[in-house]
Amino acid sequence: MRKLFTLVLLGIVFNACQTDPIKSHQEKLTKLDKEMGGANVTDKAKAAEFVKTSEELAALVEKSNPDQYVDVLLKAAGLAKTVENPQKAIELYSKIAIGLPQHKKAPTALFMIGFVQENDLNDLEKAKATYESFLQKYPNDPDFTDDAQNAIKMLGKSPDEIVKEFEKQGQQ
Repeated sequence: MRKLFTLVLLGIVFNACQTDPIKSHQEKLTKLDKEMGGANVTDKAKAAEFVKTSEELAALVEKSNPDQYVDVLLKAAGLAKTVENPQKAIELYSKIAIGLPQHKKAPTALFMIGFVQENDLNDLEKAKATYESFLQKYPNDPDFTDDAQNAIKMLGKSPDEIVKEFEKQGQQ
């Protein structure tokens, strides 16, 4: 009886020591955010670990909490872009844009794919195709429809050409 009681007690203690993996990942992300320097990333290794941990957390909440899934991936994708990892940013944005096209933040993810293609990869053909896809899927998006239309008009133009274009529009 004493052995059974000890085993049961050990089982209870063991289960109590188990941490919730979602909470554990969230705590790790909070710690990493501080360690990498917040918005002004100073530690790229910590930023890479943040992105990896974000992907792990996203996988844990994908089915149970789609909003958290999207928020975690958007933050990780933005960080990947910030630390000059555009391919990872596109991969993460695509999980939202392609995987959850009806989600309220899917337009943001799709627009950002085009933005990264244009500004980080200088792949103007892909960027144009992505912006056009955005306009087809989300023609009335209040946040990015105008931006996508303007991006298509300005693709490949130098900053001087863009300034002249805006000055010309301002005179009319």
